[in-house]
Amino acid sequence: MGDLAAILPSYFGAAGERAVKVRGFYLIEAGKIQKTDCKPREILARFNLLNRLDEVGFSYTDRIIPTTSGEPFIALGRDIFVMTRRVPGREPDFESASDMTLIMEAIAKFHAAARGIKEMPAAPPLSEIYAKQIAATSAAIKQVHRRPRLSDFDVLVLKHAPEAFIAAESAQNFLADTDYKALYDDAISGGHVCHNVLKEESLSVADDGCYITRFEEASIDLQLSDLATFLRRYARKSSRKISATQLLEIYEKYLPLPVSAKKILFAELSFPWQFFRLVSQCYQKKRAFVPAAITSRMAEILEERGVYEGYIAGLK
Repeated sequence: MGDLAAILPSYFGAAGERAVKVRGFYLIEAGKIQKTDCKPREILARFNLLNRLDEVGFSYTDRIIPTTSGEPFIALGRDIFVMTRRVPGREPDFESASDMTLIMEAIAKFHAAARGIKEMPAAPPLSEIYAKQIAATSAAIKQVHRRPRLSDFDVLVLKHAPEAFIAAESAQNFLADTDYKALYDDAISGGHVCHNVLKEESLSVADDGCYITRFEEASIDLQLSDLATFLRRYARKSSRKISATQLLEIYEKYLPLPVSAKKILFAELSFPWQFFRLVSQCYQKKRAFVPAAITSRMAEILEERGVYEGYIAGLK
């Protein structure tokens, strides 16, 4: 395929410029070029989404830069490359009140702009996701019970699985007692887009605001799911100086929330996602793990759970 650092820039209107390779990316003055596993139709949908956001006034994204032929990607052999613009700023400081304000404002403005967009894939409802996750974990636990010898990880899983299933059932019941289904149906029919991966790596705080990047996993969904994702991240990665209610109040200055928002968020945040996912990864997907490392990670999840539950209690 040749020297990509020299070849790639020409496809994006920077002939004669040599890219600098950094951690798998190819950087040129105008942006960042990277190989992607996304299918062409997925790239086109993201390209159209980011253009639409810019058209309606939300320009704080890493827009996809088209090639000289106008396509949002270039295929070289079996590899597909996409170029996104380089955004200013730095990773947010979750201990900074000003950074958190900028982030919540940006999420609200993004959500307000990302409506009426039907080209993105639709996410399944939480009730369906809950049921599948519980079924998968139940099947995994049955596997553990059939093992002739138990590892330290197996013992830890069996000890805490009952409380995890109780928490999951409670989250299911709590969600069923809200108007989630009606709100979800409205979001799907109205083309409301969620980012789905709102964490430090996809947020960049600059002097003029907070940029949101990495839209590869965006989908149509009830946008409260984005808030749940970010609140979960904030609770895990900070000292939790700002309550969930205070963060939602910042958001609501720019976009009103439904009356049932706190209850739905509590239902989503109280579900034991991390416990279930780690169990599923270990037993169902047959991934290779270092026994001591996976046991340590499960211990961390269990320890974080107590702190986390205290943080979201105010939403109930």
